[in-house]
Amino acid sequence: MSYLVVTTRCPISYERVAGKVLRRENIGGVAVSLNKLMSKEGGVWICWGDGSADSEHLEENYNGYKIVRVLIPQREKKGFYDDYSNGILWPLFHYFRERIKYYGGAFDSYEYANRIFLEAVLKNVSNDMVIWIHDYQLSLLPGMVRQKSIRNTIVFTWHIPWVSAEFFATLPESRKIVSSIVSSDVITFHTDQYRSNFIHSADFLLGKSSDYAKKSFSIPLGIDYSYYSVNAVRAKNPFDSAMKVIFSIDRLDYTKGLTNRVLSIRTLLERHPELAGKFVYVMIVNPSRTSVKEYINFKRELEMNIGRINGEYASVKWVPIIYIYKKVNDATLLSYYRYADVALITPLIDGLNLVCKEFVAATDHGVLILSKFAGAATELKESLIVNPNSLSEMSDALFNAINMEKQEIERRLSLLKAEIKKRNISWWLARIRQAVERSNYEPTISDFSQE
Repeated sequence: MSYLVVTTRCPISYERVAGKVLRRENIGGVAVSLNKLMSKEGGVWICWGDGSADSEHLEENYNGYKIVRVLIPQREKKGFYDDYSNGILWPLFHYFRERIKYYGGAFDSYEYANRIFLEAVLKNVSNDMVIWIHDYQLSLLPGMVRQKSIRNTIVFTWHIPWVSAEFFATLPESRKIVSSIVSSDVITFHTDQYRSNFIHSADFLLGKSSDYAKKSFSIPLGIDYSYYSVNAVRAKNPFDSAMKVIFSIDRLDYTKGLTNRVLSIRTLLERHPELAGKFVYVMIVNPSRTSVKEYINFKRELEMNIGRINGEYASVKWVPIIYIYKKVNDATLLSYYRYADVALITPLIDGLNLVCKEFVAATDHGVLILSKFAGAATELKESLIVNPNSLSEMSDALFNAINMEKQEIERRLSLLKAEIKKRNISWWLARIRQAVERSNYEPTISDFSQE
């Protein structure tokens, strides 16, 4: 079985920097997983060549498979990516109704971009290939492929949350999108809840059918456990061992709960002033959508809160929050994972969240505080589960994590590691393959999540 994988992000991109072309690998969880699959099985990976020098590398052979990059005209890129994918679908599928902006013509650009991917699929597909399409930017592509009478098995994987049927139906194009997705043979989500919401959406918009449940599966994405567990051992300790270290890393986004995290540190110090000077919160934020006004304002608000709390509680020798606004390399990230005492991963809502899994794999003594609204919370039950909207809950969890007995830390961590090691990348890929093979069988909602 070979694959034709379709994603917006490429496994590698080319950027022109200071007159030179640099090749950069994408180290995101999905990209790493798919690269492992494609290196083993072979095939074609179609992706959006949005790197500044990607137009010079439209096709290449890489790790035993072929990469094909599509280019989206600049006039369509804004409507497809900024306006529809990230201005409408992203806030909609994270329940941020007030942030949805219905831009005129955005859906036309979105549809146009999906057709560009369609042309690449038609040029590169062969009869023996499974077509595997990924995520909300390409939701119209399964239906477009089917309309061309392509009989190959189509897998569609949705990586972000899927909202309730009534909320999804507020989207003017909701019926078009769900009709396209159900034309796939296999549809996968990361949690049972998102799968259930999708089935209800299809029933609500298209009429009830057992076919939607038959096609859909809950299969949470895993990580390369051995990479993080083995390489983290070699990492050097970047911290002052005299203090407990709380750590987080996220891209700048309103769904990540960044402001509430900062405010929970203030609540912790208000309730437990004796902790001043005994911990530090290292908050790494990766730049994201730096030219978008909404994100510029969000960054300003976050930094004002950090400055206010540091100004109120800091001393000459100590500040409670160390804020780093830049991308960090893999070696640095591994050192933070390895030596932090607490990981504070509290998105307001998240399709899965792989940072928490990477932390658990890398640490030998850490405590994980995890939002109940992160998809991974359904798997990582031995973490300290909190409501990210409650500063009180997060403050209590931080206090408990800082003061947790070594034996209890080891007990929790042992169970978390076993879960993540079992459901690793190989497990995820095997379950996808099994879902393809079982696509004529009607599973129960937790057939895969309980294996």
